[in-house]
Formats: sequence, structure tokens, C-alpha cells
Amino acid sequence: MSLRRLVGFALSAFVWLPALHAAADDAVPLAAYRAVEDLSLDPAAASQDFTTVDGRLVTEFTGSACAGYTTTTRMVVRATDSDGAGKVNDSRTLTVETPDGRLDFDNQSFIDGKLDQASKGSAQRAGDTVTVKLTRPDKKTIAFDVPLVFPTEQIVRVVEAARAGARFLSFTAYDGLDDGASPAPTSTVIGQASTDTTDVGDESAIAEAGLANMRHWPVTVSYFDQADDTTDQRPDFSLSGVLYENGVMREQRLDFGTFVLTGKLAKLDLLPQKRCP
Repeated sequence: MSLRRLVGFALSAFVWLPALHAAADDAVPLAAYRAVEDLSLDPAAASQDFTTVDGRLVTEFTGSACAGYTTTTRMVVRATDSDGAGKVNDSRTLTVETPDGRLDFDNQSFIDGKLDQASKGSAQRAGDTVTVKLTRPDKKTIAFDVPLVFPTEQIVRVVEAARAGARFLSFTAYDGLDDGASPAPTSTVIGQASTDTTDVGDESAIAEAGLANMRHWPVTVSYFDQADDTTDQRPDFSLSGVLYENGVMREQRLDFGTFVLTGKLAKLDLLPQKRCP
């Protein structure tokens, strides 16, 4: 099973970075950070596929609205099935989003040390069209004549909707994952805002980073299979957690349909912030 879309949220019909820079005067800028999350099988959601799952997700996010953003992630998950057989999934991603509406991506997924899936290329927005040039898994060019939202852009749109009091939004996300040719329709549900400093539970890394009193919202993002146009379609994957106004997330829950992982934010280092002129 592909562990797709998890790193895509780390979360438009518009040329987005200039617009974000213009809105930054009254908004909290996205934080530059390095986060470490411990992953484990959710005991409350029975799995028919695995008896044990544990792992770690490391995310590094840097940049600014005027210079663009770079995100690197690595997620290593060890799983054991009901027959006692184990496997290790090692997923690595790199995305770079620039102010001219461009997304560069390089994604690799290994199973037990062997390359299982890879996608590499770039996506360029021009008006409502996004042109993707792939070099892996195959060299080809694809044009999408629908508005697509890139990963950091997705986070910003959710935060801005939450700040405005919206409770629901939807759009088609593109992160270059899987074969690089599969945008994913998404729906996002946003809960009530909070500044409660005592709701972090045992994720003390938030408080240690000085973010406990920052405004935050519970959010759930569901990703759907674009090829499935049935009205009662179930999500291909969903991610829920607590999203802070600066883009940091905690208390993540990753629902892959046949099993669910929960994430605990074990470490959070805020990195030097690149400011716009």
C-alpha cells in the first residue's frame, strides 16, 4: 500500500505567492521548522492488514512567501502482518515552490531497501492551466486544465480559511506523488479556533517551542481518487490533526482506510526565518 499524501499536507486558481506576500501584513507567517513525529498503529481502529506498525516522520520546512518554500520529508514505517511477516517502507520527498507558480518535486519510496515508486519533475502554472513535465517514472508532459493547489499553498489556504471563520473548503491538490500524474480532489473540515495552552497533552514540544498559546484549529483533510466519480465515494486517505496559525501541526491521525496511524510530535525546532523585504 502506498503511503501517499501524508507528506503532501506538511497542506488554487491564483498565482499564489505574490498574493500571500500581500496578505502577510496582518497574518502570522509560516514558520520555518524541523519536526520529528513518532508514528504508531491506532489501537482504537482495528486493522486487518497489520498487527504492529511504528515509525517516524521527519519534516523540514524553510523559505518565505517572496523567495518560495522548500520542504523535505522522510518517513520510515515498520509493519508486521498477521502472519508475522514484516516490511519497512521508507518514503522521501523534496518539494520546492517558487513565487512564479512553479513546483519542483522529487519523491521516492522504498520497500525493504528496494525502490518501489518514484516521481520527479516540475509543474508550472499559467492561468488556470498547470503543465507538468515528468522525468520519472517516465519522461512525458501533461497539461491539467483545472485549478490545482500545491502543497504549501494548500496549508496557506486552509489557515486563511480558518482565520476567516470558514468551516469547509474543497479543491484539487497536486504534490507530484505516486506517478506524478494524479491530482487528488480534497475536502477540508475546520473546527473551532482555540488558544488553550493546556490542550497539548503530552506533545510538550509545542510548548517548548513557545507555540502553545498560538491560535489553532482541529482540521481533517480527505483525499479522493480522481478516477472515482461516484457520489458515495470514500476517501483514499485522510489526515486529521491540530493546525497552528504558522503552519505547524500536531496530534496527527493518518487514515489509510485499512489501518490508521497516530502521530506524536516528539521534537520541534524553529529555524531562522527568512523575511521578505
